[in-house]
Amino acid sequence: MQGLIRPAPQCAHDAAAIDAIGATDALARFVAQTSFADLPEPAVRVLRCCFLDYVGNSAFASLHGESSPAIRAAIARLDAADGPGTVIGEGRGYSWQYAALLNGAYAHTLDFDDTNQGHPGAPVISAALVEAERVDAGGTAFLEALAVGYEVYCRVGGAITIAGYDRGFHITAIAGIFGSVAAVSKLRGLDPPAIGNAFGLALSKASGSMQYLENGSWNKRLHPGFAAHDAFLCVTMAEAGVIGAAAAIEGRYGVLTSFTGAPQPGILTNGLGTQWTLLRTAIKPYPSCRFTHSAIDAAIALRQQISAADLSRAAIHIGLSPVAMKIVGERSPAKLDPRNNVDAQFSVYFQAAAAWLDGKLEWSSYQRLGAPDIVALAQRITTHVDPAMQKIGSSFTVEIDGITLSRTIDTPLGEPECPLDWNGLTAKFLSLAEPTYGSAKAAAIEQAVRTMGPATAMSGLVKGLRRAAATPLS
Repeated sequence: MQGLIRPAPQCAHDAAAIDAIGATDALARFVAQTSFADLPEPAVRVLRCCFLDYVGNSAFASLHGESSPAIRAAIARLDAADGPGTVIGEGRGYSWQYAALLNGAYAHTLDFDDTNQGHPGAPVISAALVEAERVDAGGTAFLEALAVGYEVYCRVGGAITIAGYDRGFHITAIAGIFGSVAAVSKLRGLDPPAIGNAFGLALSKASGSMQYLENGSWNKRLHPGFAAHDAFLCVTMAEAGVIGAAAAIEGRYGVLTSFTGAPQPGILTNGLGTQWTLLRTAIKPYPSCRFTHSAIDAAIALRQQISAADLSRAAIHIGLSPVAMKIVGERSPAKLDPRNNVDAQFSVYFQAAAAWLDGKLEWSSYQRLGAPDIVALAQRITTHVDPAMQKIGSSFTVEIDGITLSRTIDTPLGEPECPLDWNGLTAKFLSLAEPTYGSAKAAAIEQAVRTMGPATAMSGLVKGLRRAAATPLS
């Protein structure tokens, strides 16, 4: 039987994809062959941190996210009977794929979840958590699944590059289904051909539009849930023998030609298995778009040099990278005076004003939407594009009565260069988890994640993430 003949590249994008021939198959082999022994200790440490952070975000959002009651009600209509799958912060169970959907939505609701080429944890952990509960995996098997899921996500997202945003795609959603497929496939022990078929099917389910920015919609919060949910469909079909598209990522009509105008195909496989891109994952200290965090850091630092009485008289100028300007810096009514949480999360004007005036930025800051002092200061904030600025960096200049203060931050708090340590992460986790679980149970969850190992039965750990029946849902 003759092999397939690849057509000659028809455009520059095709040529870039052809350079990555075999990348999908290479990723499938990586998923199947990687074991816990292959993981460097720093990768295991990062994954534990991400898992604890994920649980805290999801637990708080399940009860306090303004979108959660409506999303939960919709899923209850589709999945009315109590099921076996755990949703973090809820008392009842759901069918497996709907548990994955709700967990993914809750994890991303606060925009407080980890970041690396988008948000890998919300889709990948949601898929792995449900599958680990379903098969009662051990702790090391769960960490293996997280490792390959994160690594596939980060490499696909990195290969798409920020140019994906220029085409209007949400990288978290596109890379998310591939990372989720990898995690579920690992826990099911699929071989490389089956994983390749699951990736091929995932290509037809990959979706996620940035149009949510138009009206602060809840689409973005659902994207990781959709990815985790659809990963179960793709993996189950591939496991049953359904054939998926070959070369789903690098092919002529694959990810690198469909979702970006400037792909970097080498990122898919360069150093695969030896250089772990998941190590670049950051933990957020603030519940807002990562593109606003350098400005928040600068505002909190510089305000300490100003008397409280003078803070409200400041004029602020912020320099942003080109991609950050498009997402958080455009001077539009929704950003200058946001009236819903999503718009505020994607407004450097609101974030900088709240951080400057209050000296902090936390979920309760969104109770300040429309506050006269926030709105007035936001109107005095100007922004400009700095082509030399790091993607998530910003320059921050304050002027008060002829006094000028400036701070440029290339790398905000939470990045690998200036990470939150376990104590800082635990403080964040407890602040989010205690309102749902109470202090004793929240502390027990932190200990379970910190000590998770080969003897850990994930079904028991996951079921322990349910909410006590006495705690009412909003």
